[in-house]
Amino acid sequence: MKNIFSVFSELYPLQDEPKLQLKHNSLIGVFVALFLFIFKPFGISGLQLPFSELIFVFAGYGLITFLVALFCDRVIKVAFPQFFDEQLWTVGKQIIWVTFVIMLIGIGNLFYSNLLGFSGISGTSFLYFQFYTFVIAVFPVMLLTLINRMRLLKHNLKTVKSINHSLEAPLSAPPEQMILSFSSDNGKDELRLSCDQFLFAESADNYTDVVYVENGIVKRALIRSTLKRLETLNSTPCIVRPHRAYLVNLSKVTKVAGSSQGYRLLFGETEDTIPVARRNASEVRELLTALHKVAG
Repeated sequence: MKNIFSVFSELYPLQDEPKLQLKHNSLIGVFVALFLFIFKPFGISGLQLPFSELIFVFAGYGLITFLVALFCDRVIKVAFPQFFDEQLWTVGKQIIWVTFVIMLIGIGNLFYSNLLGFSGISGTSFLYFQFYTFVIAVFPVMLLTLINRMRLLKHNLKTVKSINHSLEAPLSAPPEQMILSFSSDNGKDELRLSCDQFLFAESADNYTDVVYVENGIVKRALIRSTLKRLETLNSTPCIVRPHRAYLVNLSKVTKVAGSSQGYRLLFGETEDTIPVARRNASEVRELLTALHKVAG
C-alpha cells in the first residue's frame, strides 16, 4: 500500500513556459465550450436562442475558462513561487493543482450562467455544484496524470540509457585550453578558470554562484553578475545553458539521470545535479553525444 501511494511523491513536469501555457489554456477553453455545447448541462439545455446567438454564448464559456486558467498560471503561480518550484513539483501536486483549476473554472462558468439568467446561485447550489465538479474531475485528472507520468518516464529513461551509453566513450577532444572569465558587473572581481576546472554556475538573483574544481577540491564563488552576461562572456561549444537558472560545462558531465520530469546532469566531482529544461533536452542530448563521439 505504501508503494502505491509513493507514486504521488514522484517528480512530475511543471508547465511554466508562457507560450505553452497560452496554447494549453486556449485548448482548455475550446474543449469546455464544445463540451457545454454538446451536453448542455446545468440548465443550459433550456436556453432558447437562435443558433447564431448560441455560438456567442458558448464562446463566452470558453473565454471565461481561458481567462481563469490564464489567471491561475500567470497570477497564482507567480504569487506562490515556493509551492510552484519546478524542481519539487510532484504527481500529487499536479493532481491537486489541476483539480483546483477545474473547480475555479466551474465557479467562473457558474457565475456566467447566472449572468445569462438560466442558473441561480445560492449557498446550497454553490456547494452542490462544487462537490459534483470535484467528484467528476478528480478521478479523470488523477488517471490522466498517472498515465502521462508513466509515458514520460518510459520515454526519458530510454533516452537517458542511450545518452549514458555515449558518455562511456572518452571525450572526442580534450577540453579547450581557453580561459573562462567570470567577472562582476563593475569589473572589480574576476574569477579566471580553465575549461577543465569549471563545472557549472547557478543564478542567484543578481548574483551567480560559480562551482569549480581546484586541486581536486570543489569550490564556489559568488559573482555579482547575471547568468546571461556570464554566458555571453564565455561562448564556447562546451558551455551551454540547459536550464534558465544554470550554465554548465558539458565536458565535465559524467552521467545523466532521468525521471518523468526530464533529465538531470551529473558530475564526477560533486553530488549536485543540474536539471535540463524540456525545450533544451534535444540540444543537450545532441551536444553530449557529439562530445563523446568515437571517431571512425
